[in-house]
Amino acid sequence: MGKVIFHIDMNSFFASCEIAENPELKGKKVAVAHVSLDKKGMVLAATYEAKAYGIKTTMLVYEAERLCPDIIFVEPNHELYQEYSRKFFSYFHKITPLVEPASIDEGYLDVTDVCGPTEYLDLAKKIQTDILELYNLPCSIGIAPNKFLAKMASDIKKPLGITVLRKRDIKEIMWPLPIEDFFGAGKKTCELLRSINIKTIGDLATFPDVKMLERLVGENNTKYLISHANGEGSTEVDPNRYDNVSSISNSHTLDHDEYNSDNIILLIKVLSNTVSSRMEEDNLRGQTFTLQLKYNNFKMVSKSITISKPTNNSYQMIRMYTEIFEELYDPDFAVRLVGVASSKLTKGKDTVVQMSIFDELDKESLDLEVSKVIKDINNIVGSNSIQIGVSKLPKE
Repeated sequence: MGKVIFHIDMNSFFASCEIAENPELKGKKVAVAHVSLDKKGMVLAATYEAKAYGIKTTMLVYEAERLCPDIIFVEPNHELYQEYSRKFFSYFHKITPLVEPASIDEGYLDVTDVCGPTEYLDLAKKIQTDILELYNLPCSIGIAPNKFLAKMASDIKKPLGITVLRKRDIKEIMWPLPIEDFFGAGKKTCELLRSINIKTIGDLATFPDVKMLERLVGENNTKYLISHANGEGSTEVDPNRYDNVSSISNSHTLDHDEYNSDNIILLIKVLSNTVSSRMEEDNLRGQTFTLQLKYNNFKMVSKSITISKPTNNSYQMIRMYTEIFEELYDPDFAVRLVGVASSKLTKGKDTVVQMSIFDELDKESLDLEVSKVIKDINNIVGSNSIQIGVSKLPKE
């Protein structure tokens, strides 16, 4: 018998967490974003009521306000989102030990041996109902024989969708989808595919000239695209995905040309915080930190910093990524992609810090003490009551 894989994806996760904490926001047009004086912060998440007005992730605050003047902005609370993530992943582990996190708001479950062949749909409905009742979080679930199809299935119906995608159903369900919906095909790849009249996933799966595809997007990329378009994919759900991980990274492709360096630095901070949180959650520290930029002329540049004492401290990481950015950034070109990565990872308990008499301890010690004080205060008076800012107002 084949595998049965669930891909469970929280719907508008950051916004849903805010609504769970403040039910008065339910049913309203809400966006999670840092609202600065110039209103150039980025939307990190939006409710479906807001999305109906064209609001989408990475849109700038002033653009969102223009599309929807009565939108409600909520400041991001990453500690809150981490806490909700821990809650629902803990619930997943009660269903099966075979749980693989894909990000803070989604994961794969291998439920092959959990119930009988006719009971998987009922299990998915129970999970969806429980997550909604226990944590007030809506989610969509894809059910398939491998992880790729499960991921594709969970994206088909949102919010609160449950979709079964068998290999025998891909011609009817998956092939008609636009090529932009293909998981793993970036915007540039989709543009190249459309240039040779590949408009749907079905067009890709049945494209007759493999050599042309290889010349266009590369041999390895062609193999991935064609095999997955025909329903192939990994069936291994790895609960220890990060145990021996060589790096942790996060990147974001902007949907517009970005010339404002302040906005790019803000995105770097958001990505850095996400990587730092993942490292902290898995008790990992890194020694090498890499920043990658892609410009609108498709030029890709990257640079790394390697330090002697491994860290997962978000403030230290942000300083390093910002330092790299200031060296790499070419203001003559717009940025379209930003990526950060931490590598040379070690488990925290295995890390031994040998201090040198030449170390500048004051700054490092200050950061660590500030982090400790903030956590202590938040534990006493409530989650995220106090936090480090990512920008400061002018002195006046």
